[in-house]
Amino acid sequence: MNKLISADLPRVLKSRMLLIVLILTVAMAVGSVLSAFVESNQSETVFLTSSCNLILFTGMMLPVFTGGLSAMIIAGEFSSGIIRNKFVMGHSRKNILCAWTLIYSFTTLITFIVYVAAFFITLGVTGVDLSSFDGCVIATNLLLVFCFWLKFQMFSLLMICIYPDAKTAVIIYLLNNCTMVPIILASMSDTQSTAMKVLSRFFIHGYTAAEGFSLAYEYDKPWLTAVCAIGLGVVYWLLARYYFEKKDLK
Repeated sequence: MNKLISADLPRVLKSRMLLIVLILTVAMAVGSVLSAFVESNQSETVFLTSSCNLILFTGMMLPVFTGGLSAMIIAGEFSSGIIRNKFVMGHSRKNILCAWTLIYSFTTLITFIVYVAAFFITLGVTGVDLSSFDGCVIATNLLLVFCFWLKFQMFSLLMICIYPDAKTAVIIYLLNNCTMVPIILASMSDTQSTAMKVLSRFFIHGYTAAEGFSLAYEYDKPWLTAVCAIGLGVVYWLLARYYFEKKDLK
């Protein structure tokens, strides 16, 4: 598996698609702060509004970027015959899937770090004072966001392993993200049903009663949300392994 990672990681890191994803990520992070700063220059308001934008952007858009990146690059392996060459060289399907998991979890981490760095750098440049906010709560919420990204990364691998046509897998993955919109909108209502609270553990970053999304708010049982998101990601990965073992690559 080390040989697989050594061969594929440089190719992925040098890909034009990753560069485009990182550029869009920075633009979204900067835009979330500047759009809030235009409305109000008060530090508390800017941070609450911009971090709400961050949660919404990362919930609806960035999973498309991070998961779409892996889906498109892996699709290229199927169409170009790279995947068959890996089998000829003696690599097992399990090792190939594990290599993909590690590589694209790493690219997800890179994208996450770039997004967070651009977000807080822009806050600093605009003079937003964060001293009145709880740093531990902010850090916890950011970790929940990252768990959410990783879960979607595992889902993209599942789509690639299910569909015989890699292009179809990419399209299905992107369309699936559209289902997040009604869940996110419903979770923003003042009154939430038990079903919506359960769904929020798996598909968004938890819930905060009537307060809405923000990095500044303490979410209800964040550890439970993290366990649910990671657990669903593990289920996605196990299903991906099952389908990949049965996938016809002729």
